[in-house]
Amino acid sequence: MSITRCHLPSREYLPPGLAALGLPHPCGAMRNLPVLSPSVNRFRRGLIKFSPHGTMRAMNKRDTRAQLLHDLRIWMNREGLDAFIVPSSDPHQGEYVPLRYQTRAYISGFTGSAGTVVITATEAGLWTDFRYFLEAAAAVEDSPFVLHRQNTPGTSDYPQWLSERLEAGDTVGFDGSMATEAWYDSVRRILGDRGVLLKSTADPFEDLWPDRPDLPAAPVESLDVRFTGESAHARITRIRRELRRHDARAHVVSTLDDIAWILNLRGNDVEFNPVFLAYLLIPEAEPARLYTEPTRLRPDALTALKAADVEVREYERFPEELESFPGPVMIDPDRTSHAVAQTLGSRLLRVQPQPSTVFKARKNTTEIRCLKTAHERDGVAMVRFLAWLDRTAREGSAQDELTLASKLREFRAADPAYVSDSFAYVSGLNGNGAIVHYSTTRESAAKLEQPAIYLTDSGAQYRDGTTDITRTVAIDATGGAAVVDRFPEVREDFTLILKGHIALARLIFPVDKPGREIDAIARVPLWARFRNYGHGTGHGVGYFLNVHEGPQKIAPGGPDYPLEAGMLCSNEPGLYRTGLYGIRTENLVLVQHASDPSNPEETPPFGEFLSFETISLCPIDRRLVDPSLLTAEERAWVDRYHRRVREALGEFLSREDREWLEGATAPLEP
Repeated sequence: MSITRCHLPSREYLPPGLAALGLPHPCGAMRNLPVLSPSVNRFRRGLIKFSPHGTMRAMNKRDTRAQLLHDLRIWMNREGLDAFIVPSSDPHQGEYVPLRYQTRAYISGFTGSAGTVVITATEAGLWTDFRYFLEAAAAVEDSPFVLHRQNTPGTSDYPQWLSERLEAGDTVGFDGSMATEAWYDSVRRILGDRGVLLKSTADPFEDLWPDRPDLPAAPVESLDVRFTGESAHARITRIRRELRRHDARAHVVSTLDDIAWILNLRGNDVEFNPVFLAYLLIPEAEPARLYTEPTRLRPDALTALKAADVEVREYERFPEELESFPGPVMIDPDRTSHAVAQTLGSRLLRVQPQPSTVFKARKNTTEIRCLKTAHERDGVAMVRFLAWLDRTAREGSAQDELTLASKLREFRAADPAYVSDSFAYVSGLNGNGAIVHYSTTRESAAKLEQPAIYLTDSGAQYRDGTTDITRTVAIDATGGAAVVDRFPEVREDFTLILKGHIALARLIFPVDKPGREIDAIARVPLWARFRNYGHGTGHGVGYFLNVHEGPQKIAPGGPDYPLEAGMLCSNEPGLYRTGLYGIRTENLVLVQHASDPSNPEETPPFGEFLSFETISLCPIDRRLVDPSLLTAEERAWVDRYHRRVREALGEFLSREDREWLEGATAPLEP
């Protein structure tokens, strides 16, 4: 049975051509697409060809990294550089980047989504955060690179590290198209205190990377207004109001998710993200200009752009047209490259955050309705998977981390609205689950040996929303007893995480509070037992867009921007015991207005308040819960949540899976 609440029972309901994006390939990649015409991007200083999705050849192996470093140092010497910085980015400042721009992964062998490489004449370092410590250590083992664990005692961040090693008059290079203007300002200040110069250079990998992948150019489709709730013309009009408010002549948008959202278009150029390579220039009084490969635009996309009064121009024309456009031109320095800022020079007007980032984060009523439907779809897939997993445990069939992830993907892909995964699945058995962003391979996939603790962090892109959910479950034919015997602390750890998750889910808080001010709410139960986790508690999530979205974030040291009604965030406290197991319980929550039930009609005497509505629908493993550690209110929350899951999903399940769900959502015993 299909879930049809957002009008998506079958592909016939989709806008023309959009079904082409829904191939149930593991990463949603398009296949057999035409190679499009070459383009010259002046920011990249060289000939760059567009092509359909390809597969990167094996990342640079350990035995070739030394030679690559040698060649890079020769280039540095020729350019007069004493150090060179290689970030994890692209000209559009995305988290997930096209294969062509994965230079940090190519030179270091580390493929995690966050990290920075720094090369000097004698040293090579890789900096990454807590999520990737174990994965990065394995990647650089027996290589010329040294791992620097960010935000740990005794570890300097790379700008400080460089300032401690270089002398006044030395020069540090970086590719200006691969770093934001805000990054440039920050690093320049740190290095400048020691008299070290920061210089934007050409891209050395144009010559150092043989067979470098071309730029992708998958088809671009229109997303109908009945899915978005607002036309592209209306969204551009809202941005123009902000231009007038700031006395700007135009606004440059470089970030791909913002461009896709503004124009109600979706593509497939970047793995996991339904976006396409482009720049968008929105003048105050002229038609907007979309710079992309024109031949990739489907007829429905061209029709939609014409209706929105948007002109299409070749991707490579953007730099020269930007050079001559009168200012002031508004950019967000956190989301725009230093190369763009350099081109604008004195015409630059800084505005943070850019308007579309805020507008996009506040989901409208149509987006919220469709998101809830998408999470019902995802909940059905998750329940089918967990029910299958329990049956598999009883039968004792052979499985490993890859086959488990593949089975979950299979259940999701069975839905006609499924497009792709929303990020690389984390499928971790026992100690592998303690690697926060663990990535398994055919060679490394751990075999399922019972009893086991299994952490699955996964999500999907559906045409009516983006999902992200984590569950930690016992795989145990005995019903959970053997898992507890093998891991004596697992029930206490799991329940403490659950207490933190519930505390955040139930929180009522004043408006104008940034996420960093409520992050600790989820940690208090862990802190009381001298435990903690090293990642943030929550991130923003897009609408059939990027699974990580700003400006909101629930994390220590997160941005100052407040949480607002309509924002979609994750709630994902965790705990990780190296070599044993990882535990994380993640649901997505919508920020909503909260009212005092004792005074529902009165003006609040202490101002407006907000709360969260949980929209993810999937059982929490009762076998790992110690009810004695929960208060009566916490037990009631779990029971209410499970009743909701049961009532929302039951009708879409087979009788066998429905019976499993009844047991998995039974009330907790005190």
